[in-house]
Parts: sequence; structure tokens; C-alpha cells
Amino acid sequence: MPLTLPVLVGPTGVGKTEIAVLLAQRYNLEIISADSRQVYKYMDIGTDKPSKELQQKVKFHMIDLVCPDKLYSAADYVRDVTKVIEELSAQGKKFILVGGSGLYLRALFQPFFKAPRPIPELRAELAKKPLTELYDRLKTVDPESAQKIHPRDRQRIIRALEIYLLTGKTKSEMVKESCPIIKYVPFYIGLFIPKKLLYAKIEQRFDKMIEQGLVQEVKGLLDMGYDEDLYAFNAIGYREIFGYVKSRISLELAIAVAKKKSKAYAKRQLTWFKREPGIIWIEYNDKEEVIKKIIESFPAIIEQPQDYTG
Repeated sequence: MPLTLPVLVGPTGVGKTEIAVLLAQRYNLEIISADSRQVYKYMDIGTDKPSKELQQKVKFHMIDLVCPDKLYSAADYVRDVTKVIEELSAQGKKFILVGGSGLYLRALFQPFFKAPRPIPELRAELAKKPLTELYDRLKTVDPESAQKIHPRDRQRIIRALEIYLLTGKTKSEMVKESCPIIKYVPFYIGLFIPKKLLYAKIEQRFDKMIEQGLVQEVKGLLDMGYDEDLYAFNAIGYREIFGYVKSRISLELAIAVAKKKSKAYAKRQLTWFKREPGIIWIEYNDKEEVIKKIIESFPAIIEQPQDYTG
């Protein structure tokens, strides 16, 4: 029988980490991140990664896994997070998944087909080619997948081509042939606040990132030799600050664009999670009330191994 896992989700800036940390400290939980950018090293401020001081107090998993020049897919996340979940469960430790990367979570709870492992040399060869050329090739060999992938989503385009080149089968064909085993089911708890307040918090958070040194962080990444066109740097905030550092736009415009994109992303996240069946939504207006409602909704969060089936 699949294990039921507690998952705290919601839009960027809503306060997921804050609540998760309170739960972790109060009930001796460990936190498993479900954030597609916190997996990258050296990207701390712009991803709002938990500070080193906080990580000394609460154990976080699935952050700082790879360097920014490495492609890290949802399939990679499932592989690595499964190991973490199995280890913590075997040790009888309590944990909660926290994040807003819907694709990562969907990959975990609605498993992909068994795809071939990436070949670094092949991936590097594909990465050298123009994005338009890669997408045109994908439309030729796997039009069904191409329709589902945005023409600018380099990572997913390369992965789909890689699967075809390694197996002789398209990603679409492999999905239809597979019968993945479901190991985990989610117990989703979603946090929300009124849109006006959320947008204000998003703006304040980005201002704080600038104050904390986001510009210097981006300059440091360039000094380390990382190319600004890397997939990791598509993260909101980084792309805009790279534009400022490279003197293409002013800092004021970079900040304004990043804030606007962050708000649009939050809206997309809410739309994504509202489609998830059975999610329990809690308005975040009081920390203690939120904690109380989470425990009432999923009492197994403080009892592990988790055998709660809802």
C-alpha cells in the first residue's frame, strides 16, 4: 500500500517555509524541499533558500544538490527524493514535503515511465545546438511531445530528444507503454492569503533579496564562470538581474520586471494546485491557527511511519 505523505504547498511568497519550520521545531520534523531551483548550489538569495543558520536548527533535504551548469529534471528529483523518503522512513524520522514546484510533486505522486538515464556527452552535444533547431527536430520525431512542451523550454526539449536517440522510441510511445508503480500518495495542504496581500509580500520579499545582495550573488556566479544562458538561471529574479549586471537594463527595471513575473508565477501556481483533488486550503492569517488546522487535518504528521490514508 502506498505511503501517504504530508505536502505543504501554495504560491511563492505565501509563507510555506515559515510554517514548515515552526512545525519542524515543534514536532521534530525534517523538511524535504520541493523547489526546482533550490536544488542548485550558489543560488541562495534569489531562491529564498533557508539560511545556513536555519539549516543548523532544522534539517532540510533536497537543496544544494547540483551546480548551476547541470540539468536537473523532475525525474532526477523523483530518483533523489525517493532515496531521502526511504531513508527517513526506515529511521522512523518524521518529515514534511514543502514547495511550490508542481511538476516535481506530480512526478513523485504520478510516476513517469521508466526512462533511460541521461548520457552527459549526448546531453552536452544537444545543448550546443540552437534551441529552434532542437525544437524543430522534436516536432519531426515526436510531434505529440512537442505540442506539450513550450518552444523555449530547453531542458524538456533536450530530454525528449535524448530519450528518442537513446531508445529509438519517442517519449510519447514510452509513456503509453509504461505502467508505473505508485509508491506514495499526497496529503496536500495548501496555504493562501488574499491576492492583494500576497502581491505585496512578493514585492517586499524581492526588495529584501536585493538588500541581502542578490546583485552580488549574480556577479559571483559570473565570476565563477557560469554562463547566464544556463537553464538554472531562468529562475525569476536571476534572469532580470543578469540583464542589469550585463548593462542591458537598469536595476529599477530589472526589479520591476522580476516582481511582475513573480506575481504571474504565483497566479500560475495557485491555478495548478487548485486542480489537485482533495487539497485542504488554509488561509494564512495566524501562525498558531494554521499549525492547529494542519495537525487537525493530518494528525499522522506527528506520528511516523505515516500510515494515515485519509
